[in-house]
Amino acid sequence: MADTILKIEHLNKTFEVDKEKIDILKDINLEIKAGEFITIVGHSGCGKSTLLKIIGGLVEYTDGTVERNGKKVTEPGTDCGMVFQEHRLLPWLKIKDNVAFGLDGVPQDEREKLVKEHINLVHLDGFENVYPAQLSGGMSQRAAIARGLVSNPSILLLDEPFGALDALTRIQMQREIQRIWKEKKTTMIMVTHDIDEAIYLGKRIVVMSARPGEIKTILNVDSAAKNRGSADFAYYKKKIYDHFFEDAEDAPEYII
Repeated sequence: MADTILKIEHLNKTFEVDKEKIDILKDINLEIKAGEFITIVGHSGCGKSTLLKIIGGLVEYTDGTVERNGKKVTEPGTDCGMVFQEHRLLPWLKIKDNVAFGLDGVPQDEREKLVKEHINLVHLDGFENVYPAQLSGGMSQRAAIARGLVSNPSILLLDEPFGALDALTRIQMQREIQRIWKEKKTTMIMVTHDIDEAIYLGKRIVVMSARPGEIKTILNVDSAAKNRGSADFAYYKKKIYDHFFEDAEDAPEYII
């Protein structure tokens, strides 16, 4: 059995606004094994992205425990990469230099080898010397994924990485990230509003409630459900909708 790579116990997060405390996350308990692909879905504002940033060490939590690779999370580390909704590439740097940005201190020969390997991994070979403005949105996100993986982190966090892309490019990028996950075997945790995306990519789906964000359920996804036109896919889609819209009168129309 795979080792536990991330362990969260009784996590709470509270923000203070105008001396008023606002609960963002409430009693989050989650254990993730090495090599899993986890997707997290929930209403806007339920704390999904905050949870991801806490895992990455970018945001402090109020109480509870978060352990990454057996160590308490107190700050960002090279064992955990992150890809945001916007690619956040530096416009004055070429793609190869953007990918290499987090490799300070790595010897030049090894640095060049890692950059080339990861540019090839995301199928951007031939575009090493172009600037971000010369790439499409999908290609820019590929570069961002390469940058997130170049330090060989054990966990890659993806915060709505395809949310700004058009529908066709989004599907293409979903296939690409699935290919990369299978090839690299990196543990991946993705926040998404797209239920189809969550089912297609996730081996497990964490379904969160509205603020304060709590885990309502965790669904294990069968491999048969990866076919978007299958009855299994529709089954999981309905199950997630049922968690979001417990009152049938409030439920949206959707195809089963």
